[in-house]
Amino acid sequence: MQLLFAFIILSVITLIAVLLVLLSKNSRSGKVRDIANQQHWDYQEYLDFNDRLKEANFGLLNYSQNVIFRHVLNAANITFFDCRAIEPSGIHNSSIILSYLNLEPRFQTLQATFSPMATQPSINGRNPINALQSPIDNNHLTRLRHMQKLSAANPHYAFQKYHLHSNQQSLLEDFLQQHIERSGRENNLSTWLLAHPHLHIEISNGILLAYQPNKLLDEESIMPAINAVMSLSTALNTSSYTD
Repeated sequence: MQLLFAFIILSVITLIAVLLVLLSKNSRSGKVRDIANQQHWDYQEYLDFNDRLKEANFGLLNYSQNVIFRHVLNAANITFFDCRAIEPSGIHNSSIILSYLNLEPRFQTLQATFSPMATQPSINGRNPINALQSPIDNNHLTRLRHMQKLSAANPHYAFQKYHLHSNQQSLLEDFLQQHIERSGRENNLSTWLLAHPHLHIEISNGILLAYQPNKLLDEESIMPAINAVMSLSTALNTSSYTD
């Protein structure tokens, strides 16, 4: 009888262990960890919010309320993670991609944001559909820019469908002009943004941040998104730095 009881207890423990493994594999953590294993990248459950990131003064990372950064993928010069922030306007879940750039030293102090305007025409006379999908997102970004102490930049001919904000207007103009002159028409920030019209972009402290406000990427979309940001980073590095 004691052997039977012990066998039952052992079987229950084994079943619980198997169920926990299956649940972990099917969870967000498990799926992102699978991507890390496939790419031979590092996986962390929580982001190391280091001094360089803090100094970059990114709106979403530095000024969101009740924020958690989880499910982190780390590779050479690229980081992916999920951001969950509980704001007065609601819960914001976004997938973030960071890319560490190789810019000229004078551009290291540049902080700039690129946010899409309303780009779709009105439907049946109604107001235009905003590229950020929700007025909550616009209010959220406006509050973050205020906290970042960024000013609206002058309209730029290559970014007519984007709101530009910066900490240094003249430095932003120099950066964009140099980038446009040195990069090809099919390989510059303006063209890239047109191909990804829902994304909010920030450049600060030599780091590129990209995300769609309140959009959590599904597992199948993570690698294509990372590859897209890596291609933009290559273009910015090539056009903005010379030996």
